[in-house]
Amino acid sequence: FLSTAWDRWVELGEDGRDSDACSYHAKDADATDDDKEKIPGLIPINFSLHRNSRERPGNSVYGGIAYYCTDICTPIVAPLLEELRWDGAVVKLAVARAVAGSRQIEEETNGTEPISAAYAITTHPGHHAAFDSFGGYCYLNHAARAAREMQKMLGDDSKVAILDVDYHCGNGTAALFYTDASVWVASLHCDPNFDYPFTAGFAEDIGEGEGWGSTMHMPLPPGTSWEKEYKEALSVAVDAIATGFGAQGLIVSLGIDTYDGDAVSIRRAGFRLSGNDYKKMGALIGSKIPKGVPTVFVQEGGYKMDVVGDAAADVVASFCRAQMNREAT
Repeated sequence: FLSTAWDRWVELGEDGRDSDACSYHAKDADATDDDKEKIPGLIPINFSLHRNSRERPGNSVYGGIAYYCTDICTPIVAPLLEELRWDGAVVKLAVARAVAGSRQIEEETNGTEPISAAYAITTHPGHHAAFDSFGGYCYLNHAARAAREMQKMLGDDSKVAILDVDYHCGNGTAALFYTDASVWVASLHCDPNFDYPFTAGFAEDIGEGEGWGSTMHMPLPPGTSWEKEYKEALSVAVDAIATGFGAQGLIVSLGIDTYDGDAVSIRRAGFRLSGNDYKKMGALIGSKIPKGVPTVFVQEGGYKMDVVGDAAADVVASFCRAQMNREAT
């Protein structure tokens, strides 16, 4: 659907696009004449009831957006497809570099010590996107793609974990692997009784079928701080990944919207991590994950733009530093 939606939207023409109902630009009283001539982004004018198994997207672009999109803040726009292609390439390259670094460590390469970690900075976040849905600013699930790419490189029977530290539950990621025992998903997030996505991320949701027990949701209360709640929860999650699951590869969905004062998070609740907390986060993960386990950090949310860059760099750099200080296992 994403690969053809924009072209189909354009082909409808001005008369065929119900812009008054379907575009968030439509009622903009301050829009200039140039703005009004632009083709608006495609968003739903209604939503499918996925609990009804008889509903389907049909042939209309309106039906497709209603069926696959979960909100009105994730529009399809002209450059989207090209952006997603680049995002996919970035993720694939990051996985390849992390795995290559891991193999160099195994071979005890002389000289500068290799690093088995990489950081994928994508155009869009991804952890709310599932197999048949997108929303929450997410179109395709980059963490899930990274996990599968890593399994291809490590071997089909390899075990890869996804650790989601975004403020919001990685509901799309959990849904994709809910019945898959080969990918362990742990998500630390604000209690969905208080914030998005509201309907997923509860502690009792632990997977089903062959994947029973391979999903770990850790909902945390509004106002969570590093010392009071977050540090302990993260420690439990990483121990489960490293020791309980025995992960041979790790994907970290790195959201920085846990930062105190993040504009999106404080609308309803918010966490209170800040400053050096992100160095501590990276160091904790790096000190518990066995040395040489290929690790890819994938950028997710984070909307306090004056701190996102430093916080993300602190997590990744502190992880690498902790890994270099570990003895090989």
